[in-house]
Amino acid sequence: MKYRHLSRKSSHRQALLRNLVTSLFTHESITTTWHKAKEAQRLAEKLITLGKKNTNASRRKAESIFFEPLRILPQLFTTLRTRYLDRPGGYTRVLRIEPLNKHYDQAPSAILELVDGPKDMRFLMTAKTLVRERTTEEGIRDITARNVGKVTRYRPDGFQELEKEVKRMEAKVGDKAFRENAKWKVDERPREGHGERQPWVGGGKKRRT
Repeated sequence: MKYRHLSRKSSHRQALLRNLVTSLFTHESITTTWHKAKEAQRLAEKLITLGKKNTNASRRKAESIFFEPLRILPQLFTTLRTRYLDRPGGYTRVLRIEPLNKHYDQAPSAILELVDGPKDMRFLMTAKTLVRERTTEEGIRDITARNVGKVTRYRPDGFQELEKEVKRMEAKVGDKAFRENAKWKVDERPREGHGERQPWVGGGKKRRT
């Protein structure tokens, strides 16, 4: 089987991938280079498959891979196993981002994440798109409707969770607009020494005349 050597010898490469998947299952989302993310994704998919099997052999195999098995194994064989029990595959996602080291090697970077989790980037982006498109005259586009189906298909109570996230974002946008209006509210007060009324920003300092 072909794989990326990542400019490392075998032992160093295995240690790197073990460290990446340990961080992934700890935080559910990590940022690294594109090539490391693709290789770590293959290992993470195999680990979740072991968790779904839930046998003594799969537990021993997973325990030999994680750097912190006592902390991560319960999560793999309970929370993640329940989350992905009905999903046939595709438990992780790799998203390209701008290079992290812009001033050095400009290496392609990416986000590796567990899908249907609290940090699912596509789920949050779909919710943000719904907030924006619901305020337009065109309404929800076809591609957005397809994305809604994708991000909610295997997520428990997917539509309810998506609608809850949309309402949270709408409230956040409303609060931000309210703060902006309050910040730049014009207080028309007459300047000292002048008969005409000039607009002043409330709470600001007066300029010298």
